[in-house]
Amino acid sequence: MIARIGFALLALMGAARAEPLAYITDQGADAVSVIDLAQGRIVETVKVGEKPAGVAVAPGGGRIYVSNPEGHSISVLARSTDGTHQVLAEIAAGQGPLGLALDATGQRLFAADWYTDRVSVIDTDKLAVTGEIKVGQSPSGMAVSPDNRWLYVANRESDSVSVVDMANLRSAAEIAVGKAPFGVTYDPNGPDGPRVLVANVQSGDVSVIDTATRRETRRLKVKSFPYAVAATRDGARLFVTNQHDDSVSVFDGRSYEPLATIAICGFPEGLAVSPDQSEAMAACWMDDVLAVIDVKSLKMTRKIPAGASPRAFGQFIAPDAR
Repeated sequence: MIARIGFALLALMGAARAEPLAYITDQGADAVSVIDLAQGRIVETVKVGEKPAGVAVAPGGGRIYVSNPEGHSISVLARSTDGTHQVLAEIAAGQGPLGLALDATGQRLFAADWYTDRVSVIDTDKLAVTGEIKVGQSPSGMAVSPDNRWLYVANRESDSVSVVDMANLRSAAEIAVGKAPFGVTYDPNGPDGPRVLVANVQSGDVSVIDTATRRETRRLKVKSFPYAVAATRDGARLFVTNQHDDSVSVFDGRSYEPLATIAICGFPEGLAVSPDQSEAMAACWMDDVLAVIDVKSLKMTRKIPAGASPRAFGQFIAPDAR
């Protein structure tokens, strides 16, 4: 009987933390909410550094990296075999680390420093900063190409995107985009080849960059203060959070035709597509929820409670959608 009870408890522990999991940086609580997306609820809250914002989940989901802009640090969370999480380390990283991106191997973490116009390079084995890359003014969102050759960095105050050669850790090009670029997404499945999608906060649009020519090829007009962009794996749907419009804009990823503007919640920020490609999810800073949109119907289907002032800026779902 005791053995049966023990087995049942272990099964319940496993069920309480089933993938996929969303890691939501709660800026108002100095914490990360771990949300079981199937159950639609928080299963764990982990205290991190001061005013967390950016997040990046390592391949396999064993580690989660969180930027703390006001704490000048990166918190490293480790997922245990029982599904719980512990803070493994706190890494000092510049004056205001914001956007985070991992290389394809998970061995290097890049942290955009808003105040020093640099990107810190962090060795994830040593858990230490090992280098810096000079970019434009106020770097924010970042994305790595799947071939692990290029890092794209949005420079908010330079109205540009830096293209960093990851072999020598130097900027190889700077691409002019809209006003105040912030969120960046790499989509390998654009209609004309790989593209980079950039949310331009102050010009209210999304820049589409051809990665081969390193030129902006078009602008997609959205609503007020776009923050982040997400694409389905096949590139057929593009989603954009509009902070000041409390909405998400949706485009056909092939024709670029606008499909919908979906009212969801107050101040939507971080945005991602679920691993099974059925849902798009946005963290709502004012309403303390994760709003969920059905990719096919383009309707909001539910709101999952999160912590105080959620941001979730970056890749916040494990396993990821690659």
